[in-house]
Amino acid sequence: MKCNVEFAVNDRIEIEIGGQIYKSNIQDLSDDYIGISIPVNNHKYVALKKGDKIDAIYYSGKNIYGFHTIVIGRRIEKIFIIMIKRPEEIEIIQRRNFVRVPVFLNVLCAVVPAAGDLHNLDNQVEVFKACSLDMSGGGMKIAADGRLKYKLKIGDIIMVTIPMKDDSLTVRGEIVRIDRNKNKSKLVIGLSFVDLDKVNRERIIRVLFQVMREHIRKGAKED
Repeated sequence: MKCNVEFAVNDRIEIEIGGQIYKSNIQDLSDDYIGISIPVNNHKYVALKKGDKIDAIYYSGKNIYGFHTIVIGRRIEKIFIIMIKRPEEIEIIQRRNFVRVPVFLNVLCAVVPAAGDLHNLDNQVEVFKACSLDMSGGGMKIAADGRLKYKLKIGDIIMVTIPMKDDSLTVRGEIVRIDRNKNKSKLVIGLSFVDLDKVNRERIIRVLFQVMREHIRKGAKED
């Protein structure tokens, strides 16, 4: 969805360079350019130069926007400022916690026994493999074998281990929806995350940003 955005000084912006995400913020604005601080990633700075083409993600409140642009210059005032051309087109990526992004990952799930449900304790806990279909900062959808021995129901809590780039993340999700695919071979389960702390929510959102950036890049190439 194309849109107009009012940029503001001190707002956060991220620049993608060589598959790495560099953090920055807006220092200056004009009708022609956006002045940003030198992008940094893990204490490593990158001094962009005139003519460099970049992908950017801009944060405004709870909304996120993506755009492509080019570096048009650099200058030094109190700090080093990199001037990037105001984008001609901006893509809204919706509200950060709730946008659903297609993500296909093999995940491991375990049904959390209800309080007092002794027959599911220890080695009786039902563990099963599934595939994620989509994900957001608030929940995810998974597909599992339709022949599961354990009968899942709305309100059940499932622990899902999600593979990340360097490790994995285990989250708890409450089942809010259960469907079957057309040939009944798969259960499609909607989960709402519970007790997810801010740090791990941000980890999930960052993975989703990477996927969305790929979509933005592919869309630009197709255009």
